[in-house]
Amino acid sequence: MIKEKTLPMKDLKIFGIYKDGKFTIPKEQVKALQEGKMTDVVALKNLKGKDIQIDNLPARLSIVRGDDGHPSLRIDPVYKSPNSHPQLSTEEKERLIKAEIANIRKNYVDKNGNVRTEIIAYDKGTKQFMSYDPRAVKAPEAVNNKKLTAEQKRKYKEGEMVELPDGTQFQFSTTDRKGIRSNRNGLVLSVLLDGGLSYLLFTGIGRMLGRKSGEEQSYSKGYQDALQKVQKQIERRIAINPNDKDALRDRNNVREEMSKVGTQPAKYQNRSGDEVKRFNSIDTEEGRNPNMKSEDDEHRQRKI
Repeated sequence: MIKEKTLPMKDLKIFGIYKDGKFTIPKEQVKALQEGKMTDVVALKNLKGKDIQIDNLPARLSIVRGDDGHPSLRIDPVYKSPNSHPQLSTEEKERLIKAEIANIRKNYVDKNGNVRTEIIAYDKGTKQFMSYDPRAVKAPEAVNNKKLTAEQKRKYKEGEMVELPDGTQFQFSTTDRKGIRSNRNGLVLSVLLDGGLSYLLFTGIGRMLGRKSGEEQSYSKGYQDALQKVQKQIERRIAINPNDKDALRDRNNVREEMSKVGTQPAKYQNRSGDEVKRFNSIDTEEGRNPNMKSEDDEHRQRKI
């Protein structure tokens, strides 16, 4: 995940996304950039360059990293009609535009003669076909408390549908702001971040393209168990940093989800907003005494 301090602030200032000490796009769109995801369509105003001047440019934004590892701003403008893609046939483009399929896998030979793979999807928000390299996608270690196999991780990276034994289905989506689609309303992903395991709660997930399912309102036991781990993660972060201001939203999300599935959010029912730490934290080691701080803990707090 991309932290705010590593955002390409120079690029954001050039395009008017950060001006006079504050962001000019909604907070939820800034959060998407911070998390390394794509924003919804936003309006860029009064763009001026050496040879151009644009009063209003609707576009989706994302942060990408170059070969040197440094972040930069990517701007995908909204097209008036679907653009073209050299790898796609007319039939393939139509199927993607009609959402009959979520994506198409294509192989190509790079400049060094190596066979590479790209996954192509259609973004209806900008009316363009977008490609990504599956090698750059980080698959979760587990979903809803169910550990993924090597094959399931491969499928996830390449945008294929992954199905768990309980019927939960999900797939990576580069064109979706949440970065994932599913036949469930909520998922808990266990991912490796900065060397530690972290639990990420996703709610309000978009339906998988080309599929109709009656599973959206059902909650599996694995999801319920994973929510308990999310709660424990929150409690550990509370002990380390009880004054985290941005925990109110996360606390409400967890409480709402626990209420839906009939799981009582024990221990923090009566806590104030400043006593809850966001659940997508780094420190998730099981069995740890939350009152003891290590040198790593001190370092992480300084980074917050």
